[in-house]
Amino acid sequence: MPAAFDGASNENAFSSGQSPPRESVKVVGKATSVPCSHCGLPSPPPDRAGDPAFCCNGCLGAYQLIHGWGLEDYYALRDRLGAGGVSAGDSAVNRADQTGDDPFDELDQTELLGESAPRAVGGGLVASSCSVRGLHCGACAWLIERSVPLVPGWHSARVRMNDHSVELIYDPKRIRLSEIARWMARLGYRIGPLIDNARGAAAISENRQLLVRIAMAAFCAMNAMWIAVALYAGHFSGISVGHANLFRLVGAGLGAAAVFGPGSLFIRGAIGALLTRTPHMDLPLALALVVGAVAGIVGAFTGYGEVFFDSITMLVFLLLVGRWVQFRQQRRAAESVHLLMQVSPRTAQLVGPDGAVRKIAVADLVAGDRIRVDAGQGIPADGTVVAGQTAVDRSLLTGESVPVEVIVGDVVEAGTANLQSPIDVKVSAAGVQSRVGRLMRLVEDAAANKAPVVQLADRVGGWFVSVVIILAFITALIWWSTGPAIAVTHSVALLIVACPCALALATPLALAVGIGRAARRRIFVRGGDCFERLATPGTIWFDKTGTLTKGQLSVTHWPGDRDALALVAAIERGSAHPVAKGIVAYADQCGAEPFDATQIDQLTGGGISGVVNGRRVIVGKPAFTKTQGVDLLSIQDEVQRVAADGASPIVYAIDDELPKVFGVADGLRDDASATVESLRNLGWRVGILSGDHPLAVARVASSLKIESALALGDLSPEQKLRRIQANDHTGAIVMVGDGVNDSAALAAADVGVAIRGGAETSLEAAPVFLADAALGGLVKLM
Repeated sequence: MPAAFDGASNENAFSSGQSPPRESVKVVGKATSVPCSHCGLPSPPPDRAGDPAFCCNGCLGAYQLIHGWGLEDYYALRDRLGAGGVSAGDSAVNRADQTGDDPFDELDQTELLGESAPRAVGGGLVASSCSVRGLHCGACAWLIERSVPLVPGWHSARVRMNDHSVELIYDPKRIRLSEIARWMARLGYRIGPLIDNARGAAAISENRQLLVRIAMAAFCAMNAMWIAVALYAGHFSGISVGHANLFRLVGAGLGAAAVFGPGSLFIRGAIGALLTRTPHMDLPLALALVVGAVAGIVGAFTGYGEVFFDSITMLVFLLLVGRWVQFRQQRRAAESVHLLMQVSPRTAQLVGPDGAVRKIAVADLVAGDRIRVDAGQGIPADGTVVAGQTAVDRSLLTGESVPVEVIVGDVVEAGTANLQSPIDVKVSAAGVQSRVGRLMRLVEDAAANKAPVVQLADRVGGWFVSVVIILAFITALIWWSTGPAIAVTHSVALLIVACPCALALATPLALAVGIGRAARRRIFVRGGDCFERLATPGTIWFDKTGTLTKGQLSVTHWPGDRDALALVAAIERGSAHPVAKGIVAYADQCGAEPFDATQIDQLTGGGISGVVNGRRVIVGKPAFTKTQGVDLLSIQDEVQRVAADGASPIVYAIDDELPKVFGVADGLRDDASATVESLRNLGWRVGILSGDHPLAVARVASSLKIESALALGDLSPEQKLRRIQANDHTGAIVMVGDGVNDSAALAAADVGVAIRGGAETSLEAAPVFLADAALGGLVKLM
């Protein structure tokens, strides 16, 4: 390896972006041309015979890089796969060298990258998915992925040939995306931001190619069938030797055309499996097709043995149809995942400093832009309303059918719709950086990551393929004594019948389709392993407030005066807890004076304390207020009475005054009873883990016919976590609750299902998020 790529100087060379040293190879002109040693295009011959020739300086640089890095196997692998090289003559590196204008700098501007914007993946690393120009075959992918260890700061690369994209994982403190792009360009590959239209065009092109292959295979299969009918009929009713030989030769031509034409898809896959030493299902299929075709062709020309070109051509046709169905299902799953992004507007109305409005692409929006959203239009980006007021339909994100009123200062999100009047919005995030974009990224990552069952299927499938090939060889040896034709027939039959399609195709396809269909129903799944765990019914634990109940608490009665209500509401105004919202709403309804609170201290799932107008105020569950030094002896009976009435008892104390109790009540969700009954019919045990008073929990459990032993109340988040970790029941343990308050229990369960809170936060805490407000999605998930 050259010194420029060694040791400490290695990093300096890469970070500076200098070209590699150019050795004795020169680009010269001659009257005749020879193939370029890098890309294969016509180029001037070298001065000395035996020296490499290049069509341009770009290919010269790429050639020297590849050899300098010790990756000469790229050329051998490329030639064996039958693909041409990649010309670097028009590379951006050359243009940068000639003009001094570096086109890669834009890759370091996050606001311009859209879907390719770097995202944190842990360990100080970030990932960026980019499009790649110049990919032709597996050798290209091999070269890119093998180059990674040679570039300091570049952690890994995963090339996806199906949509000509690559996921780059790197350390942003050591290398920039533009530097990775610059070095890839020297190899002849240009990366850029992902564009939905380009990915869609690639999918359309692949779909068209598969349909053309299917049509060709169908033509060969139908004609081979007619020839087979003629030969079979002639076998019984008589046919001249000349006609029989003619039909056999025509059948051989059709069989060869089917196998080495449209069937070459499987042959190329098998060759790639052999070169990379990763056996997969294309290997036995290709071996069966080639052996069967070659044996049939030999039989057709020699007149010895049977020919099965009708079977071979029909097999190619059916395999291609299966591959097309698989492709379509994968595309439908991907389209389901992109559903929310597709319904968001592609353009926005940008308001300029002078008030003029012009239309721009949503991808061009940056934080701080001011946009106008007319009535009836979709909101294209996340942001804050700065002018106007309206009602917003958030049903696509939350499932709530009731429009939400928004005024100046309220937050609106991409994927929602403006129903009433124009508003101006100050953009905070757009495209993939918006809430819906981040949500789609989480689900996309889930679809890309292999579930344990898929990894097991891949491992078993690889071994299975090897065993099948060995058994086919043994079968041929055993039957060889009865005749080569019979031996080939039995071996080919074994190879075809034993193809592990169910392992290699059905498992990942089923998970991909499941994730896609769930997303279409607003059930967002972070990992395919959830389906595997939910296959065995066990116990489902529900949080009560806002999960089994509507989450719209109201104060049932107030024991104090309006001044006390104002003090209590003051410390609750900054809390998002349903109890706090109920208290604040009641205070506003009663006309209580709004005060500012300081020194607020909130304990999740317990209560809150603070100082209002110099007075110490404590509000919370009885157990919480007791830990704060409040004497509950005088109100014990009142606490029990409020709980017995079905309300949740809340205690408040102001300074050294005697504490008082008020109740907050919440009605059951309309579909709670039906959901619990459906889950029970599916074999699940249903229980409640709540921080509410045990009597209030018991009342809800009784309404839902949940056994009292599984209705647990007065639990802190830590106690919920310990209860989930105890796992004293067989089967899967599922926790259903708030994506924020119940995050610990959701993460500890075999499968956590969040139904409230922000979608991104919920998916980080739990592998499943129900965007629909109804519980029916849980039954659909099961």
